[in-house]
Amino acid sequence: MKKFFYHLSIFVTALFLSGCSSTQSIPGDNSAEVASLQAQVKALQDENAALKEQISSITASIPEETSTPQQGTAISEGDTITTEYAEITINKVELSYDVLPDNTSGFYTHYEADPGNVYIHLDVDVKNIGKHNLKCDDILSATADYNNGYTYSSFAAPEDSTTGFTYANITSIKPLDTRGIHYLFKCPQEIAENENPLFITIEPASSKDSYIFTIR
Repeated sequence: MKKFFYHLSIFVTALFLSGCSSTQSIPGDNSAEVASLQAQVKALQDENAALKEQISSITASIPEETSTPQQGTAISEGDTITTEYAEITINKVELSYDVLPDNTSGFYTHYEADPGNVYIHLDVDVKNIGKHNLKCDDILSATADYNNGYTYSSFAAPEDSTTGFTYANITSIKPLDTRGIHYLFKCPQEIAENENPLFITIEPASSKDSYIFTIR
């Protein structure tokens, strides 16, 4: 009987010591969750860096829009350009499908635009202030610029009291006389159908000056 109680006490003591030495999990231990979130943040950072690099390469490949600089003195209707040999007065600038001379009371010639085209019409009066005849094809050069880079040259059409218009290469202005000259730019009709920038650069002969007439 004594042996029985002795062994029972040893068994109980062993159970007690076993219970006291068992480990329990620490409440609030979220290290695994933190590690997972850190991994997600790192993945997002890597993805963000890759996207930034793609955007940067795409932006670099897009050409910058450039515009044609307007270099010259601004002028408008009614202004006069004075050179060594001439006084050039700007009467008007317009878009026209049929350019008429100033005098249409009798027979006259005119410039009607071809289908799909329109004329930019620069109307000037030129006074010869030199002492020699001034050739009408040697007064100025004019270039139209549409939408920052589409350029068009002009041709001169001097007025004639008999025919309405005549040819510049066979016409001169006598000293102190004044003659109307029309400069015509043949352009696509699109120019008349929208509001893109449009201006004319005028460069008088025997002069280093240039003048800008802004149409819109």
